[in-house]
Amino acid sequence: MMSTQQIHSSSIEYRIIFGDTDAGGIVYHPRYLELSERGRNELMRDLEINIGNLFNESNVVFALRSSDMKFHSPAFFDDKLTITTRLERLTSASSVWVSLIRRGGTQVCTVRADIICMNRANKKAMIYPDDVLKAFEKISITAKQK
Repeated sequence: MMSTQQIHSSSIEYRIIFGDTDAGGIVYHPRYLELSERGRNELMRDLEINIGNLFNESNVVFALRSSDMKFHSPAFFDDKLTITTRLERLTSASSVWVSLIRRGGTQVCTVRADIICMNRANKKAMIYPDDVLKAFEKISITAKQK
């Protein structure tokens, strides 16, 4: 089993559209999960992990096992948000990612997502492919075998 600590993050920007909000113009809370997924995907792109190829050619998927969201301040229609994502913990078959969602200097939401690696065909947990694990290790301080 591997364990790591994060040293690298990736940030993306996202403008809130009306479809992200409720009738009052406030971002609907499940959208924050979607924004954190966008952040994870962009960080994986930075690591040159092709999620589409993993899905289509290797039957590998990353599935949400659990999540925790802490809401600090609401976001509104037309806000420009910054999603900063980092890898907090890594094992051979799962990882915990943290996304900090901000509007300028204001913290809006913190999303912690526990992701597992799964075989798409049989729907069972599996160990990350070697190249994915090595890429994730690039953004870690330590990578120790236990």
